[in-house]
Amino acid sequence: MPHADSLELEFRQPEAAPVTSRSSQWRGVQVEFSRLRLPAEYEFAWNGSTHYLALHDLILADGEMRVDDLAPTPGGDLRNRMTFVPAACGLRGWARPVPRQNTFTVVYFDPAVLEQELQVEGAAAAPRPHIYFNEPDLLATMKKLEGAMSGADSASTLYAETLGLVAALEMFRFQSALEKRQPRPGTLTAAQQRVVQDFIEDNLGTDFGLDALASIAGLSRYHFSRSFKATFGMPPHRFVTGRRIDKARQLLAQPHMSIADIASGTGFNSVANFSRTFRELHGMTPSDFRRGA
Repeated sequence: MPHADSLELEFRQPEAAPVTSRSSQWRGVQVEFSRLRLPAEYEFAWNGSTHYLALHDLILADGEMRVDDLAPTPGGDLRNRMTFVPAACGLRGWARPVPRQNTFTVVYFDPAVLEQELQVEGAAAAPRPHIYFNEPDLLATMKKLEGAMSGADSASTLYAETLGLVAALEMFRFQSALEKRQPRPGTLTAAQQRVVQDFIEDNLGTDFGLDALASIAGLSRYHFSRSFKATFGMPPHRFVTGRRIDKARQLLAQPHMSIADIASGTGFNSVANFSRTFRELHGMTPSDFRRGA
């Protein structure tokens, strides 16, 4: 396969750099092993044409990961945790590891090649991302691959390539099993939509969580999130952010209100956060928008 779009790391300390012990590539699969040198606070990003599967041997003092428009997932003790991101999705975030040997092993695999070769057609027809998950069989394979790539084991090229293929197959099977167990989400009823939207509009200036919205709809947080996205085509946090910015645009037309007052009045915890979000959605700062209004 063509060279995978590797995970990009940008270190906040110029002297810090990852130590890549080994990177190997075969038809349809590429494997990378990286060991971090402290101090190693960094930002990371990936957006590729292959599937991404990572085994973390990391403990983070702080940090978070975000996949596309999903809510960010905080870091912590990530030893023996894995992350899967499907092709055409993107991940980004930042991390501050604790002082220890921190490593990660990444498998990039091409679904077009491997679904046919491994005879798993349709197993990943609509794969979903999984952040910091655990699955015993896949973990055992990824740990063997970590040892092969790090040099801890005396591994041949044939052995490492086989492990990469097995990891891809087990990820396909894991994803397929989850899809079979998960019912397709329904949409919110008209009554649920009305009470949820009314609550959002009445509380744009307050900091409320997913639990509050789910309780109003009479659903668990998990089922509410799935039903909300099936109804509105986006996750709750993105919808609420959009409504807050729409409200802010109205308030920016009132010259007597300061940017700080508008930020706090629409639920943003700082002017910087408000300005950054406004610019992401409208391509300009609130001040530029006000001057052009």
